[in-house]
Parts: sequence; structure tokens; C-alpha cells
Amino acid sequence: MADTLNVYQGESIISSAEYVDGIATVSIDGLEADTDYAAGTYQVSRQNDNGESSKVDVPAFKTKPIAVTGVTLDKTSLTIDVGNTATLVATVAPSTATDKSISYVSSNEAVATVDNEGLVTAIGAGTTDITVTTTDGDKTAVATVTVSEVAPEEPANLNVTPNETDADVSAQ
Repeated sequence: MADTLNVYQGESIISSAEYVDGIATVSIDGLEADTDYAAGTYQVSRQNDNGESSKVDVPAFKTKPIAVTGVTLDKTSLTIDVGNTATLVATVAPSTATDKSISYVSSNEAVATVDNEGLVTAIGAGTTDITVTTTDGDKTAVATVTVSEVAPEEPANLNVTPNETDADVSAQ
């Protein structure tokens, strides 16, 4: 039997690996990212043909955070009328990233503003870029927003002939 490193949590072996050139590498599944684990949460032993050694506490350790690799927006372009709103939805990758916080900014707030939830408010006619940026890694995505003026409604034309009653009035 080759020498084996066993990793325990309590009385259960949760991982093991054979030593190769004096080194054994094990992985522990199910650890939370960016988390402190106290000394003794896990124990290790060495096992071979002569039996198994006593368990030794693994020192305290902290797992690494899961870094952001990118961000996308649900739309890359958007057209809205002055006074209206629309929402841009950002998706941070990977979905398991430790810090998924983001911020939005408009390149021209005279055209459109954006709040921290991605709600875009059309202010004036023109074009602006809305950029979302991740706190972790400064990853960005951009949507181009075009704001149009609202065309005024045309009033209906009324044709009235003198001496007619209300029933004779028609709209065209």
C-alpha cells in the first residue's frame, strides 16, 4: 500500500490522496469562499502498510474569495422617450463570485440618468452610454441609450356648419 494522506472532519474521512515524491495534494469540497476556518476544524493522518498515524489538527486557514471574471447587461442598446424609464439588468460572472456589487454611470446625464438599480430615466433628446462596473476587478459593460423627444399629439379637427345642432358636429 502506498502512503496516503487522509483528511478528516470529525470521525469521517472527507478526502484522501496518495503521496507522490513525498507530496500529497488533497481538495476539500463544500468549503465557503472567503471564509475563516478554525484550527482543528479538519484533521489529517498518514496511512501506509504499517497502519495509520494519529490525527493532527490542520492549522487555521482562510479560503480565497471567488473573483469576478466579467459583467454583462441584458441590453446593449435601448431607445426611450423623454420622461420615460427603462431598466438595465447586469449579470456578474461567475454567479458564485464573492463580491457581486456593481455601480452604474451615465456618460451624459443631460440625456439620461441611471440609479444604483439600473433604472434609466430619459431626460433630454440625444445619446448616452450607461456603463456598469464591478467593484471586484473593475469589469465593465456598456449599453447605448438613445432618448427621443415625444411628438406632441395633434388635436382632432372639428367641422362645424353654422345653424347645426350638436348632433351634426363631426370630428375628422
